[in-house]
Amino acid sequence: MLDYIYFYFEFLAFSVCLYTYKKLDRNFKVFLPFLAFVVIYEFANIKNWLLWHHTNAWCNNLESIIEIIIYSRFLASLDKRKEYRKKIDIALCIIVVFSFIDMLFIQGFFMMNTIAMVFQYCLLTILVCLYYFNLINNVDESLDIIRYPPFWATAGILFYALAFIFYHIAFSYMVYKQNYHFYILAHVIPNIACLILYSLLSTAFIYQYKQAKSVNNA
Repeated sequence: MLDYIYFYFEFLAFSVCLYTYKKLDRNFKVFLPFLAFVVIYEFANIKNWLLWHHTNAWCNNLESIIEIIIYSRFLASLDKRKEYRKKIDIALCIIVVFSFIDMLFIQGFFMMNTIAMVFQYCLLTILVCLYYFNLINNVDESLDIIRYPPFWATAGILFYALAFIFYHIAFSYMVYKQNYHFYILAHVIPNIACLILYSLLSTAFIYQYKQAKSVNNA
């Protein structure tokens, strides 16, 4: 049961998003279809319905591309500067194109595309850090950061991205060294990363729901 703890937190985040959906800001609404996709995808993985040539690496590669697109577009939506959003779109296009190149010509369709994934999560890490830098330098003194929904959502993405950067680098190194003790970490790291990400996303949805209700009741 603990092997699939990540799935329960994904389903929790989807449930909270569904419940709070009508009160969410426009840039948060993209999470509902995305989380629905994640829940269906992970359930299919658990049931081994996505095995092809005895591996599910191919669908992990495709899922990571969808993930980088959703999270990058969400982070871009938090910034009002059109030029900055355009730069994010360019960086995102480069990463997505490289991901397909890695899949088709470098590591292969049926192998885990760890090179592309490290670049994907590095992009997310950089975007979150830039968001925090901009937030600190332009923050309104009246802003309660602890109850600010984008803070919790971006914190979840940051922890998730850093965890998977380590995960994929360690995976590549230990497979190269034929050190299969990594399989222990392979169960622990994704569970912890998903626990943090989807818990903080749920927190963001709840705070936004409460803010919308307080505004309506004012």
